[in-house]
Amino acid sequence: MKLVTWNINGIRTFRGGIKQALDSLDADIICVQETKVTRDLLDEKTAVVEGYNSYFSYSRGRSGYSGVATYCKDRATPFAAEEGLTGLLTNHEGAVGCYGDHTEFSNEELQMLDNEGRAVITQHHITCQGKDLTVTVINVYCPRADPEKPERKKFKLQFYKLLQGRAEAILKKGSHVIVLGDINTSHRQIDHCDPSDNDDFEENPGRKWLNSFLHSGTQEQNPDEKEPEEDCEVTDRIGCGKFMDTFRYFHPARTSAFTCWSTLTGARQTNYGTRIDYIFADCQLAREHFVAADIMPEVDGSDHCPVWGKLSCSILPCSKPPPFCTRYLPEFAGRQQKLSRFLVKVDQKSVQSKQVNVLPGSQEEDERRENLNPYDTGNRELGSGKRLAASDCVVPKGKKTKTVRTTSKPQGNLLSFFKPKVTNASQSEKALGENEVSSSDGIKKASAPGEMSSATKREDDPIQLDSTSETDKEATTKPLNPQSTLGFLDAKKGASLVFWKSVLHGPPAPPCCKVHGEPCVLRTVKKEGPNFGKQFFVCARPQGHASNPEARCNYFSWVDKSK
Repeated sequence: MKLVTWNINGIRTFRGGIKQALDSLDADIICVQETKVTRDLLDEKTAVVEGYNSYFSYSRGRSGYSGVATYCKDRATPFAAEEGLTGLLTNHEGAVGCYGDHTEFSNEELQMLDNEGRAVITQHHITCQGKDLTVTVINVYCPRADPEKPERKKFKLQFYKLLQGRAEAILKKGSHVIVLGDINTSHRQIDHCDPSDNDDFEENPGRKWLNSFLHSGTQEQNPDEKEPEEDCEVTDRIGCGKFMDTFRYFHPARTSAFTCWSTLTGARQTNYGTRIDYIFADCQLAREHFVAADIMPEVDGSDHCPVWGKLSCSILPCSKPPPFCTRYLPEFAGRQQKLSRFLVKVDQKSVQSKQVNVLPGSQEEDERRENLNPYDTGNRELGSGKRLAASDCVVPKGKKTKTVRTTSKPQGNLLSFFKPKVTNASQSEKALGENEVSSSDGIKKASAPGEMSSATKREDDPIQLDSTSETDKEATTKPLNPQSTLGFLDAKKGASLVFWKSVLHGPPAPPCCKVHGEPCVLRTVKKEGPNFGKQFFVCARPQGHASNPEARCNYFSWVDKSK
């Protein structure tokens, strides 16, 4: 049995398709985080993959944010699965259960903790050394504590506490437990590229939680060592947890084993990162049945790399996936796909009676409302309870009819907004108008009162008609000189170039860093504060440790706007 966890930083970014990516990992259970897909954006080729059954959790509040998914091969089909850690999202059979004690959380806090799509739980039957056992796999994407948002720090610690309570409750019920995913905290100094940058490294609340959650055990220790007792000193909870870091169990002293790097600074080239992706297993399972665990830094495609673990156990597949499986969703199961389904009037009373309680902002509730009454949104916008017939109006409301411009006035030039109006042009147009009027008057005077009418001349004297038309053409239109026209356009273009060069300045020439003598790169401050929006130059090389000569040097220079 092999498991893989990977923060993929967007499930729709796989170059060769999701099936090729899953097959290349060669695992029975593949847990991915930060899918950045909501249910309305999930397509069938991603949700229903040949040879796999999948289980998705989505963010209810933001699109393109968070999200986790678990892909199980058909030979590793679970017998139970559910979304979230609180149980509030579970309204179907085949759930895992064992939710732990929630007395320390309010209902609103529980809803918010599960509202970002950060957990999927699957439960499997396995056989180990002739014994039939149960293992529960908890796939999590733990929140990041934004230094600029103190409320997110509290949210992260609450999520940790909820995760620990759920995992220990399932373990107490008799099932083995594996917690894997992006934990978003590096545990020890050996797991960080430069721990000396953090003055309070050991005082970080996330690391303190990991100390209480994990048991400090390695492969070299006595395998007959007893499980961590419940009566560990409360004041010294370090190493008294019920779970083990499987990577450190097999590689307790390996350095530079990182799983996440900054793509903005190119830190992966110098391996300047952190280890924040883990596979945790309960102590008994780790000691007795795990045979290997490692990272896969050679796999590209994300700012994280995969982490894998292998057990000596075999999975006993369930004959049918649990109801939470993605293939049972109506949009992928072939239901409600007929056009007539959207044209039949639905009894709203029966629909309301079938609705269940969901989280605030749940996308399932919105999608259900739209499927049952697709005209409801439009009716609310129009402020009327009646539908508009197609024959009531030809042009839809809110849409402008396309008008054809009949004026011969040329399109305005952007330069005209930056220059004063020129009076010479208006004077010349006025003179031209006077000439046209005088020429037409001259033509009228040429006709004597006693001559025939113009209608008689057109019928009997075509020569006179031709001469008159030629006179009109000469009086109203004159051929333009091509050379003068080209010269005028060139002069106009040159004036435009001079003007825009005086208004828009290109980026300044980059200086060379003092250590490498290479051109620097231009950066912009994105952090809120007094320097927001200012630009500066730094060394173009990837970020790395100060002792690495191939890494970025400490060159820094603000851009001088006066130049």
